[in-house]
Amino acid sequence: MVTGIDRSTAMLDVARGKSATMPNVRWVQADMRSFDLGTAFGLVIIPGHSFQHMLTPGDQMACLACIRRHLTAGGVLVVHLDHQDLSWLGELCTGRESAPMPTQELTHPRTGRRIRTRRAWSYERSTQTASLTTVWEEIGADGTVVVRWRRGPVPLHCVFRFEMEHLPARTGFEVTALYGDFLGEALTDGSAEMVWVAKNRPISPGNTVHLLQAEA
Repeated sequence: MVTGIDRSTAMLDVARGKSATMPNVRWVQADMRSFDLGTAFGLVIIPGHSFQHMLTPGDQMACLACIRRHLTAGGVLVVHLDHQDLSWLGELCTGRESAPMPTQELTHPRTGRRIRTRRAWSYERSTQTASLTTVWEEIGADGTVVVRWRRGPVPLHCVFRFEMEHLPARTGFEVTALYGDFLGEALTDGSAEMVWVAKNRPISPGNTVHLLQAEA
């Protein structure tokens, strides 16, 4: 059985629709800092930079501690993060949101119209928080904007390598591998991703995990 959690009702509706023919999948609406699924797993994966929605040390540690409670002894945690581009972050340190930049064009699955996307970023050095605003524009046959959607700003914590070295150790994990992509290549200056692999350490006398309270 594969279990997925998300806080968003809309995202869960999409996930359920895509997995409707899969009998071994279940979806649960929950907060990744404080969920209780009533079972233990051999593998937990945090994909798609989702851990970067944990904006404070309290959030990060509460999430990892909750995951550890759901792992079997020796169970494995895999976390996917951005490998931060310092030159790009430096360009955002202006105190204001960047100009929206075109990112990609898609085709609307129902109307067949072209969808144009634009993204704007800002960065707060004091909290290592990057904020993303995304605009989608549906383009009519005459080139005019028919519909426009806007989402954001969405805050994302920029996790640096040695910050992530400490977090698993503080919450009862042992880091067993770090990769720079999904093919198992080593992390280098040019890597765009960080893929962390950690093992649930068995609890033993003297091995105490101290947790910070997650912020509301």
